[in-house]
Formats: sequence, structure tokens, C-alpha cells
Amino acid sequence: MKIYLFTFGIALLIFAVGCSSSPNDELDPSESNVQEGYVTEVSDERILLVSDIAEEEAMKLTEESLLDNGTGSSAVWYTVDDPQDYDVGQLLRVQYEVVLESYPGQSEALEVQIVEE
Repeated sequence: MKIYLFTFGIALLIFAVGCSSSPNDELDPSESNVQEGYVTEVSDERILLVSDIAEEEAMKLTEESLLDNGTGSSAVWYTVDDPQDYDVGQLLRVQYEVVLESYPGQSEALEVQIVEE
């Protein structure tokens, strides 16, 4: 009986480990809680990420011009651990939980991935 319980426990452990996702998995931008976009500003505590713009636009877009002409489909300030790790014009995928409904939105990044172009 003990051998059956032991075997069942090992099988359950293997199944659980095999079904868990790795933190190295790529974020899927089609998921509702993942945004893909370009960094347009970097501050002391956060980054401004804007979707549906070209890299060239990201290099010259500021929050002020974003508010003036509404460029991009989604703009969000994300609080990140070390904003200096990111550069203006860099393409990122950010996973988040909730975005405050201001414009630009505000949220905390749960995970950030740099997208290699």
C-alpha cells in the first residue's frame, strides 16, 4: 500500500511540475493583461509604454504630445523595479493586473520582457 501511495505522489509531483509555466515563457500580447508597445519616456520610478506606434514615433513622442494628439491606441505609465534598465524606443511586453483609467493609464508591471525585433 505504501508503494502505491509513494508512486502516486511521485506521479502527481511530475504532473504538477510539467504543467507549471516557467517565468522564461514569452508573454502573449493577445492576452487581455499583456501590453506590447514602445517605451516613449523613462522616469525615476516608471516607464511610459505606447501601443500601435512605430519605433520612429516612440523616439520623439512625449507625454505632452501624446495628450495633445492621442497617438497610439493605449498608453500606460508602468511602475517597474529599475526603469533605467529600459530605453526610449525599446519594444516591450508588459504583464499587469489592473490599469487605472486615466490617460495615460497607470499600472504596476508584474513582468516585463524585452522583445527582440
